[in-house]
Amino acid sequence: MNKRITYNGAALTQDLTLEADVVIVGTGAGGGMTAEILAQAGLKVVMLEKGGYHTAKTFSQNEAEAFPMLYMDAGAQRTKDKGMVVLQGRTVGGGTTVNWTTSFRTPDFTLRFWEDQFGLKSFSSATMASHFEAVEQRLNMHTWQEAAPNTNNALLARGCEKLGFKSAIIKRNVKACANSGLCGLGCPINAKQGMLVTTIPSALDLGATLVYCAEAMTIQHDGKRATGVEALAMDALGQTPTGKKIRVQAKHVVLAAGAIRSPALLMRSKVPDASGKLGKRTFLHPVSVTLGRMDEPVNAFHGAPHSVYSDHYMLHEGKVNGTARMGYKLEALPVTPLFLASLVDKNFGSASAEVMKALPHWHAIDALHRDGFNEHEGCGTVELSGDTGVVLDYPVTDFVKKSLVESTVELAEIQFAAGARYVMPMHLEAKPLKSLDEVRQWTQTASMDPLRLLGGSAHVMGGCQMGSAASNSVVNEWGRHHAIENLSVIDGSVFPTSIGLNPQLSIYASAHKNASALAKALKTA
Repeated sequence: MNKRITYNGAALTQDLTLEADVVIVGTGAGGGMTAEILAQAGLKVVMLEKGGYHTAKTFSQNEAEAFPMLYMDAGAQRTKDKGMVVLQGRTVGGGTTVNWTTSFRTPDFTLRFWEDQFGLKSFSSATMASHFEAVEQRLNMHTWQEAAPNTNNALLARGCEKLGFKSAIIKRNVKACANSGLCGLGCPINAKQGMLVTTIPSALDLGATLVYCAEAMTIQHDGKRATGVEALAMDALGQTPTGKKIRVQAKHVVLAAGAIRSPALLMRSKVPDASGKLGKRTFLHPVSVTLGRMDEPVNAFHGAPHSVYSDHYMLHEGKVNGTARMGYKLEALPVTPLFLASLVDKNFGSASAEVMKALPHWHAIDALHRDGFNEHEGCGTVELSGDTGVVLDYPVTDFVKKSLVESTVELAEIQFAAGARYVMPMHLEAKPLKSLDEVRQWTQTASMDPLRLLGGSAHVMGGCQMGSAASNSVVNEWGRHHAIENLSVIDGSVFPTSIGLNPQLSIYASAHKNASALAKALKTA
């Protein structure tokens, strides 16, 4: 076993230059999976990560400390019009360090849509099966059976059952899970089998190098070939440049910085884009949420955050009053003090205090909308901001708003069926609504404009769309850039639509497919 080589950008006292066969920008699901596969092939790999290197020894169970440590903009990253909160991990392991371990294969209907609409033959269900199996085995993904669903998830199942909806248990990538419910703050016992404790240590043991607190700024290229990446050393929180520069000279560059920053890096580097699609068609899985006040204690902050789901509304487009809308996945949502406080901070004094005092009794479910499948959508656009910044413009169109509002009513119906005393939608003017009729009436009279109806997302996809030709896509179906022959994009930014469910397994499997092909190509070059 080699001695693990890591550099802390925040501690650099001088500029740093490294050489590699491959430099990978980002250490999340795409970058972490790619790093291990390339290192196993004997290639010299350097990983660059904007965030810090935090582990079970340094994680904090205090949300006020954990969010600045582990999330982009301390969990406050928003879209351009501030209408959507966009949660993204910013730490070694990326989103796989802070996600809730939910592990779904890409649905067959999504893969068929990609094959039919975008010509992605290598993403057929038959071809992808072996990659899903390999990843599930590597990361210990299995149906959650170690413990019964917590009350928060069990109430979702109860409400679905009473309404005649099917529900099921979720697969999770965990090993010896203690059911603590701390997944979003970094697992304190290394039970979560994300990149932090699996592929990244493996790659380091195989001779890879990790540089953290290092934000990639530009890809060095001549319009035909990339020669490396230039980055800025960042402070301990990965937020402010220290003044030191980092350069990695490499034979191949892999972008895995996520669906906001991978497109931005290509744009800032002035990489050719004949398709005109770079930074376009970005997807969020916009989420609506309702809180249900239960008489029984729920303690939705404890236990596996996601263990029950329902696809009752997944393929629901156009089935309500014959008008277009998004389908969505039903999941439970943990209710932590910071999350609950963010919904009631519009109130003051006794009103806010009463909501917070009832913390153990709040139940939360969300509708995870699948975007990118409907002609009524505008989707999002990545834009550069200043010399180093980036912003996502994701307009809350009438189509998106309609889907969010209608799903809010449907979520409330499930919570009333599960026994809620009253329901509060995630809205700045939310108030206790004691019946489904009250919910319907309220949604028809309250303002549902952005910043009133509080939408959010923890999944970002698209912006570096894969496709059959340079005229219609940024990369091919193997992640190889159409214009720069030794440049690849291996993360969720290549997806031509959203997945329609939690995307980590989809990113892992696509990375396994494309990184394996890249390793073979580089070894035989």
